[in-house]
Amino acid sequence: MHPVLFKIGPITIYTYGVFVFLGVISVYWLSLREAQGSKIDKEKFSNLFFWTVISGFIGARLLYVLLEWRWFIKHPFEVIFSSSGFVFYGGIIGGVIAFCIFVRKYGWSLKKIADIVGVYIPCGHAIGRLGCFYYGCCYGKPTNSWIGILFPPESPAGMLREKVIPTQLISSFFLLLIFIFLIILKKYKKFDGQIILSYFILYGIFRFIIEFFRGDPRGFIGIFSLSQWLSIIIIAIAFCLWVKSYKIAQRKFLL
Repeated sequence: MHPVLFKIGPITIYTYGVFVFLGVISVYWLSLREAQGSKIDKEKFSNLFFWTVISGFIGARLLYVLLEWRWFIKHPFEVIFSSSGFVFYGGIIGGVIAFCIFVRKYGWSLKKIADIVGVYIPCGHAIGRLGCFYYGCCYGKPTNSWIGILFPPESPAGMLREKVIPTQLISSFFLLLIFIFLIILKKYKKFDGQIILSYFILYGIFRFIIEFFRGDPRGFIGIFSLSQWLSIIIIAIAFCLWVKSYKIAQRKFLL
């Protein structure tokens, strides 16, 4: 693995950060192109995207602090200013809050804008997961199977000193599959909001399953991890909204 991409004097460029940056930029560039095609103001959309990302990173860090509160109490500055340590679901919660605020501020349709951005989120997420692989975080449980990977001892996964399931690569692969599915769905969607709701359902199902194979420290509530409980909640809400929106669209079609 290569946690450090390169160094320029005292400046260190980390592979993790580069892939996360590439993931964010890819979502922005692809969604901006589509937004402009829908006659949406570029400056306003860029502003919306910027604050959504900032809020998303804050939410991702806060949820990480919540999960690692014992370590945070002992080493608060190390946790807050670490180059890693983000929980994706925290990013979704934080990002959604800012997204809704700015969409309402600009008077846009929440479902339409969410569909524009939502189709490309799994693409950016897949790229970001590669950064997790190079850093050695978000790793899987120890395994002796052929799929196991032995990480360098200085990485989080390498501290186990045994092969682990590369859940980062598995996640990246399935996120790409979700991305491809949403690209196809975009051509046949029946109602506004169908893409983003489909994304939440599909990713929620995948995240719930992959959590069983994760080996990094997880915050648990009963038999499930916090991410699994959040997956259940997100799937339930998204599915109910999907069914409701579909029924409304069908009634409009029949009229």
